[in-house]
Amino acid sequence: MPAGVDGAERAALTEAALRMFDALGCAGVARVDFFLTGDGPVLNEVNTMPGMTAESQVPRMFAATGLPYERLVARLVDAAAVPDSRGREAIM
Repeated sequence: MPAGVDGAERAALTEAALRMFDALGCAGVARVDFFLTGDGPVLNEVNTMPGMTAESQVPRMFAATGLPYERLVARLVDAAAVPDSRGREAIM
């Protein structure tokens, strides 16, 4: 972690994940898993209740971006209390 993808692949996966998150009306945190194919990202699953122990995938993914577990949990708690301008909770 992070995945060994180039900038264009990362951008395509990020856009696909955000579109899926929004389309499903997700809030807080969800893990959106894809297979990366020659035709672009293919959705594998959306996990709206991902594990949140310090060793789970979601906290490890945020840690890889520089957000440690304690700050991630604090942001999730804060986001649950204050919706963003689109009416959903924001983490980042």
